[in-house]
Amino acid sequence: MCIHVTQLQCVSFQVKPLPAEGFKQVGGLGAQILGSGTETAALSQPPAASDHPKTRLYRKPLAAAAGHFGGSEECPLGPPELTPRTAGRYNHRLAFSVASIDVTRETMTRLIGILPRMLPLFAVFFALIIPVGAQQPAPQPAGARFDITNYRIEAQLIPEQHMLRAGADIVLVPQEATRSLVFELNGSLRVESVERDGKQLTGLVQDAVGVGALGPSVRVDLGEIVPANQPITLRFRWSGALISPEGGPLATKRLAYIGTEGSYLMYAARWFPFHDYAVDRATSDITLIVPTGVQVAGTSDDAVVAQQSPKDGATRFRFVHRQPVLAGNFVAGQYINKNLRFGNYDIQFFAKPGSEGRINSYAELMGHVLEFYTKNYGGPLFGTRLVVAQVDDDTLDTYSGPGMIFLGSKMFDSSRPVPEEKLQREVAYQWWGQTVGLKSFDDAWLSQGLAEWSAFAYRESTLTGGAFEAAQREQQERALTFEQTASIARAPSALDDQSAAYQSIVFYKGAMVFRMLRETIGKEKFDRLLPDFLQGFRGKNASIDDFEKMATQLAGENMRYFFAQWVEGTGVPEFSVDYQIIRTRGGKFRTRGTVKQTLETLRMPVQLMLRAEGDSQTTTTKLEGRSEDFDFESNGQPIEVVVDPNYRILRMSEELRVSIIARRGIEQMKEGLYAEAQQQFEAALKLDRSNSWVYYNLGLLFLEQRNWQQALDNFDAALNGTLKPSWIEVWARIKRGNAYDAKGERNRAVAEYNKAVQSGINYDDAQSMAKKYLAAPFDPKAQTAASSPGF
Repeated sequence: MCIHVTQLQCVSFQVKPLPAEGFKQVGGLGAQILGSGTETAALSQPPAASDHPKTRLYRKPLAAAAGHFGGSEECPLGPPELTPRTAGRYNHRLAFSVASIDVTRETMTRLIGILPRMLPLFAVFFALIIPVGAQQPAPQPAGARFDITNYRIEAQLIPEQHMLRAGADIVLVPQEATRSLVFELNGSLRVESVERDGKQLTGLVQDAVGVGALGPSVRVDLGEIVPANQPITLRFRWSGALISPEGGPLATKRLAYIGTEGSYLMYAARWFPFHDYAVDRATSDITLIVPTGVQVAGTSDDAVVAQQSPKDGATRFRFVHRQPVLAGNFVAGQYINKNLRFGNYDIQFFAKPGSEGRINSYAELMGHVLEFYTKNYGGPLFGTRLVVAQVDDDTLDTYSGPGMIFLGSKMFDSSRPVPEEKLQREVAYQWWGQTVGLKSFDDAWLSQGLAEWSAFAYRESTLTGGAFEAAQREQQERALTFEQTASIARAPSALDDQSAAYQSIVFYKGAMVFRMLRETIGKEKFDRLLPDFLQGFRGKNASIDDFEKMATQLAGENMRYFFAQWVEGTGVPEFSVDYQIIRTRGGKFRTRGTVKQTLETLRMPVQLMLRAEGDSQTTTTKLEGRSEDFDFESNGQPIEVVVDPNYRILRMSEELRVSIIARRGIEQMKEGLYAEAQQQFEAALKLDRSNSWVYYNLGLLFLEQRNWQQALDNFDAALNGTLKPSWIEVWARIKRGNAYDAKGERNRAVAEYNKAVQSGINYDDAQSMAKKYLAAPFDPKAQTAASSPGF
């Protein structure tokens, strides 16, 4: 007999000794919450949720297989390890996994014989590793629906010990009769007690690992069935160390941290018990207690006044939101505070010493963007004061809360290019996601897609010529890179929202769909749609269905066909043209033909451009079906008919197939995956051996890797290729000069820079850049490809 065993069991636990030194009692609600005296060492539940395949920034179950975050299929928590942590914290993971073992009859008999003697040992072992009073529940269904209406929180930050101790009175309204409620909570935090009407509730089950679809959570047994629509108040007390990503929604990025070098708490970290991520707004009254001398920044409807308690060496900061928001976003540390006014807006920066160099330029950029969005959509919910706070690079580069934007330290590095697109999009979240919320995260297109569209619309209003053409082309390529992976509507539930595929579909395809909606219903109606949507759902949550109904009403026709095709479906058309050229008696030319597309049904205005000698012209035809006729008259000899010359439609072509492969390479190069990027560029060149743009980006890759000769060869190939886009001619010369400078061949470098100047092309300030290198040689240690066009 042969038995094939693929997996036995995967167990994870954590031993977290609490500091022997007690926490000081501060007073008020904090006296009841924070306690005093000496804490004994204790075992806590395993906060390994960040490694669980069902957890991520936006709490939705992934469709991907176990091990998405680096574990194996046998044990999604990863291989056995013992990793020392600060503050006496250690993470112990035990993984029991047997793969492909053939068990003979003799071996099986022995196992059966010794199993009864081993069971008591296993019982003792698991009794030791499972925390006292903690329960490891089996996956449970989601709890009853309820609405949190108010939080009153007091939280003490103890930076030296990386500790958070907190308590909250949470007012909620059950939407159905129930006996139990489920709250989300970071797995690194342990609930100490839950009370209702002064009585402690004993039926508390904390899932710190994230066994269920919600991820780390707390199920509270109310002790009796409570009726629907009647408010109740629960008092929570909880504590724990916030050091690493463990317990949070992301495997490699922490969204909450407490330390002497600076602390931050983001709503997405689930550092307090809440319900229905990104959806359940509530009013709040939050007090943070920190050591005296530490600044705290956040947003509040009332003025924030520091209240010192010299006896305890602590200071209290109180933040109040009287209108429902997604609250709980703060930073605490030593900051340089600078307030700048731009138009009607006050922008308040909290930057770390030495990082203040970019404050003025960021304030100007954000100020222009704030005014553009206000003019086009209306005012945001946060009013006229925006807080911008610097955090470390162990978290997300950018993150937004109501009236507040977090920026990683790398964003303040003056040697890096200004991340204009990221900042434009991040500011837009104050309108889409904060002013107008989501009914569920499946409606993320209304936040992330609209934010990316708003950022593109701003660039559309400021860019001209080749720079604008390049921006349009880049947006289209990014939208198509993973288009077949999932629809916009399905992506939030099917994909990891930190993946390149998700961002391609929801951000970039999402923005393109808004652009196509503008083309379909007309600019005048579209320009009314977004302000009406903002005003109609100000301070409320909206769904894609709500937006579709509003679009239908404003368009004057049923827009179901549009949303079914572009939001709920996948697939894009491929266009072709057949035409004849006829010479008229008057000496002019008639170009008559048919534009065809490959989808079964398509209703879309399609722009056609006739390129003729000295006489190019454009027309728009309404395509409703497989084909539509067109007719041009021109004075000059026709050269070609181009479909969608301004990149307004999600479509496919041979040229775009090449560009999409190369675009993947560019994204991989940004992440430092040089070998993978090279493979993508070479795959693109197999489809088009004369593509100057691909050769140019391959040259940038070799320049980044300090492979000067390979860089020179590829920039030379770019100059001998199609020279599309036209700016390749000047920038390939500049980059060849850079490579020669890096090799110490100054004369050859100068010759390349002079040819760049002689071209007369000034795309992306090329002329001043060439003259800069004519005056002083290129320094490879101070430059990267990330500051180059096309990257």
